[in-house]
Amino acid sequence: MIDQLSIPSPTQYKVGNKTFSAELENVTSVTQVNQSTHSLRQDLMQDPTIHSFLSTNVGNEIYLQKRADGSSQILSSSGDFITISRDSPTNTLIHQYFDQCIREGVCQSVHRPGTVLLKE
Repeated sequence: MIDQLSIPSPTQYKVGNKTFSAELENVTSVTQVNQSTHSLRQDLMQDPTIHSFLSTNVGNEIYLQKRADGSSQILSSSGDFITISRDSPTNTLIHQYFDQCIREGVCQSVHRPGTVLLKE
């Protein structure tokens, strides 16, 4: 019975003229970040949108969260939050910082799974 099963050839898993592995390499090379986590964090803290949110949430822990639609949320331990649209330069910076933190295993919270800590 097993001998009668047919496995599709790898060419059936192509997108356009590229194989899946070529597409995957393209995606990972775009998302790699060369900046250090500290440098990205400083850039985030200077961003006007984030700076404004921080000024209204003094003394609170601030977390960043990626959303399924490509946008991001900035969350405060006070319960306050803002959503950053996926086309925003701030969102790009948040995603870079988030991914860098996950890769390095830093700034992750046991109290809020799926988020990274921006400010304690």
